[in-house]
Amino acid sequence: MSYEPMLIELDSVCIERSNTRILDSVSLQIPVGQHVAIIGPNGSGKSTLLKVLMKFFYPSVVHGEAGTVRILGREDWNVWELRLHLGFISSDIDHHFSLGRSARLTPLQSVLTGFSSSELEPPPNTITPEMIAEATRLLELFQIRADSRQSVGHMSTGERRRVLLARAMVFNPRAIILDEPTAGLDILARSKLLGELNVIAAQGTQIILVTHHLEEILPCIERTILLKSGQVFRDGSTQAGLTGEVISELFEAPIRVERTSSGYYRTFLS
Repeated sequence: MSYEPMLIELDSVCIERSNTRILDSVSLQIPVGQHVAIIGPNGSGKSTLLKVLMKFFYPSVVHGEAGTVRILGREDWNVWELRLHLGFISSDIDHHFSLGRSARLTPLQSVLTGFSSSELEPPPNTITPEMIAEATRLLELFQIRADSRQSVGHMSTGERRRVLLARAMVFNPRAIILDEPTAGLDILARSKLLGELNVIAAQGTQIILVTHHLEEILPCIERTILLKSGQVFRDGSTQAGLTGEVISELFEAPIRVERTSSGYYRTFLS
């Protein structure tokens, strides 16, 4: 029987910055193919955990030992090679494409930067017809015109977020890690983006969603990891974890949680 490694394995991972423990002995495993949400209030360590998965942060040495981070069974990843297997969308990336040099790119140029894991327009001699065809296909999948000359910096936040989603998928990655994907979107733009995430999940792309908004949790997400004060507060089925009692304790406020007929969650202050 062949063994398929876990998509993500963290064992006793601590992150310390300026003598502050941001992640405290975090251990978890996420199998290949399992849609997962990572939820917690501001300051719970979600963004730091994301940076660990993106290889921007490495485990701190605590009491002479460092925890381990394995992705697809390996610890020693080149960041650019990792992008072949994991796509990322974060507020930092969105910020870069909304301002400065990257903001002047067209949607097609922006998606093509994904092939080099750069945020600058790739040299024309590095772009193949196959790359253009795939970038065009992905833009059309997310309902963005590939021949648009509008710069991404002048697009609406929702449109730009869909461009970045296409960019994250140029290598058909095993999974996409999403950091607060609907931040800054209005109700209609949020609904549209969540619908498109449902589509790519149904087509076989694994979703790892990092958020503090229960309303973002897709119906396909069967497991939810709750973070609080840098530690795993709860890890289990989404339906069992997203109850008013659990969420009230997580956010330290009286919160009522309802699940809609479409499978999404809503929260209300009690």
